[in-house]
Amino acid sequence: MWLDGTVAVNPAVAFARAPLLVALAVLLPGRELPAQAGDELDSGTYEILMNGQVVGLERFVVQNDGTVIRAAGRVSASAVGAAILTGEVRVQLDQEYRPDRYELKPSNGALVSVIGLRRGGRLRLQTESDAGERVKEFVAPDDLVVLERGIAHHYFLLLGLVRGAADGDRVSLVVPSEGRQFRATVRDEGEESIPFGGGTLQARRYALEGEGERHAVWAAADGRVLRVEVPGSGWAAQRLP
Repeated sequence: MWLDGTVAVNPAVAFARAPLLVALAVLLPGRELPAQAGDELDSGTYEILMNGQVVGLERFVVQNDGTVIRAAGRVSASAVGAAILTGEVRVQLDQEYRPDRYELKPSNGALVSVIGLRRGGRLRLQTESDAGERVKEFVAPDDLVVLERGIAHHYFLLLGLVRGAADGDRVSLVVPSEGRQFRATVRDEGEESIPFGGGTLQARRYALEGEGERHAVWAAADGRVLRVEVPGSGWAAQRLP
């Protein structure tokens, strides 16, 4: 038993890994991120910034095959020593944008992998790191959101869940790499013009607040997330045209 109440497990513990691991095989270095079968909801590239300086890129795609929604992304550093999470991440969601499966495969740091599975009102995360393996379970209500630290396209999935809900909607956030869950509020702060592609673009601004954190999200009318900022950490992501 770990000090935080989680349980150490044997590597033989099964987590229904196969579907996600097969999907990750397409994210090979030097190859384009391919679309899976189905309608493409969004895809593109973000510049990742720390304290205003570009330090990396995130390439992603979100697909809907009519049964499940699948999102995949890869983050790479463009600056030596950049303090960002790099690697590959996958999420599978139902048609209401509720997460069912999750996988993170970092390429830096002590964390080796995080694999998640939602079943029966619980989200179970298996984490492998230099310190070993452990399992942690969270309550998985209908307003559950997986929002990985430093992953810009996850805000598109967040807005997909709350879009059309009343202002000040409450969600249950899980940050898999940190093994944390907390309640947060999403507020619509109205429209404003933001710099984009050498000009300006009208965007709707959302504020996400919880457990002392504030995230600002700007989305276009079609739902594309154009920019995200987490002022308390210095991290931001700017979508490329």
